[in-house]
Amino acid sequence: MIFLITLIAVGAATIFLVMYLPERKKNRDREPPPNSMEELCERVRSRINGLILDPRDESDEERTHIMRAVREACLGDRSEREYLKDRIKSMIIEMTGDRYGRGTLFIPFDEPERMSPLLMFEHMYICIAANCGRDVFAGMVSQYGWEGKSIITSGDIRKAYGLSEGNGGYNEMLDTLVQRVYEILYGHDCTDLLINDTSIDGVSAGVGGRTRLDYDYISELESGNEDISSRSFDTVYCVFEGRTVRLKFLSFGNGAALERVVKNIYRYNSRAALSQKDPVIHATMKDNSRVMVSRPPVSDGYTFYVRKYRSSSPADIRTLLVHNGAEDVIEILTTLVRTEQSFCISGNTGGGKTTLLKSLVAYIDPLYSIRVVESSFELDLNNLYPERNIHMLQERGDFSIYDAITATKKMDTDVLLIGEVNEPRVAGAFIQISQSGSRMAITTLHHESTKKLIEYMRNALMCEFGITDAAVAEKQVVDSIGFDVHMVRDTQGRHYVERITRIIPLEASGPPFYELKDIIVFDPVRSCYVKKDEMAIRGMNMAAGGG
Repeated sequence: MIFLITLIAVGAATIFLVMYLPERKKNRDREPPPNSMEELCERVRSRINGLILDPRDESDEERTHIMRAVREACLGDRSEREYLKDRIKSMIIEMTGDRYGRGTLFIPFDEPERMSPLLMFEHMYICIAANCGRDVFAGMVSQYGWEGKSIITSGDIRKAYGLSEGNGGYNEMLDTLVQRVYEILYGHDCTDLLINDTSIDGVSAGVGGRTRLDYDYISELESGNEDISSRSFDTVYCVFEGRTVRLKFLSFGNGAALERVVKNIYRYNSRAALSQKDPVIHATMKDNSRVMVSRPPVSDGYTFYVRKYRSSSPADIRTLLVHNGAEDVIEILTTLVRTEQSFCISGNTGGGKTTLLKSLVAYIDPLYSIRVVESSFELDLNNLYPERNIHMLQERGDFSIYDAITATKKMDTDVLLIGEVNEPRVAGAFIQISQSGSRMAITTLHHESTKKLIEYMRNALMCEFGITDAAVAEKQVVDSIGFDVHMVRDTQGRHYVERITRIIPLEASGPPFYELKDIIVFDPVRSCYVKKDEMAIRGMNMAAGGG
């Protein structure tokens, strides 16, 4: 009996030592909840680094996933972004130890006067996201009456927050906190939600404002005016429905935060690292959004531009061109395609050139093979028209756009589309291909007038292809390009075809070797299209019917 009692006592003591003491030690060693947003961010960063570096905490597969998410979440990979935010949410819940309270969320939701406009905006954004999907900003513009605004201020945000105060419960509050921690550590800071919003066409930051080269903080303090001027890290713009909008309520807070975003956002497929040797880099994100970053000494500060990618479906040309008389423009454009004319779509960045080109592909003979050459994939025609014979090429490494254009000569090319003529060698190659390498060639480029377009192409042939006679080069250009379709986006965000200009070669021994005739032009005062050359339009229609 004594032996049995002793055995039970020893067993109980053993259980106590094995189970209770380690748990007690664990409780004793557990860190208290963080006391500030800064401490919370550092704790999250430390834990994620620990998961990556300590193989005992996670399986090899999970560690690999975490490393990939940290690396690619900010590069346009939405799934990795959401995965990383989920891990951060779990860590925050564990660290705060208060799953349903508000006091440990580090954001004073119950005291709006203490919240920054940035936090107000992000909380409203997350509350609205449940109903708007990924087009949240468009929903906010509609709900809060921001239509037509070129500047959205802190006052606009506070007014909107007052109207929406009380919306959203604990889950939305927690998601706002998670979003803020994520964007500070791994995302795009105050621009993260904008860059991932599908209703926004582009985002830029660091453009404008005082730079670190001439910003005088002491002078600002002495002035007593907190809004005396913006710093470069206070400047954020977005392009929404064709309009550039200053988001004056957003700020990175300091230059280091903006610099971190600039140094990360371009890394997905860049061939170089941003440095004093390579101070300007063009790249794409994983979702094919285009990115340009710059830094000193070439730039007066750190800046980035993101031009968003659209791939859901090609725009119907009838919804793209909507002003009075648009049916005449559509008829001319579709006739150009059906009669296999080579032409250029010109205009400034954001003018709608690429969107128009995508819509015109629908009118190319479905039996024709289409070859697409771009500096980086943007047209995405093989996904937009999956049943068509489309092969897309982009430059990479030592394989240039010129090499890609040359390769299309061996690809049974009926129609060549060049995403953008952005250098003389590409311009010259386009002229050569349109003369002999395909039935039809179409490209986009940046020129304000048809005369300048022709001069650029002529000079490209002379510079890059050894043509010494300007007259010979110019004749090749005007024999190759039949029309210039000039797209415009005005300050109100309206897209329209400003003019369609016909390039008519002349049989002459000396200049001029061509004549320019506007077939149709846009009247901005009356907001309508006006026909200029009825005979040319009728001749094109007859050619289309005869074909």
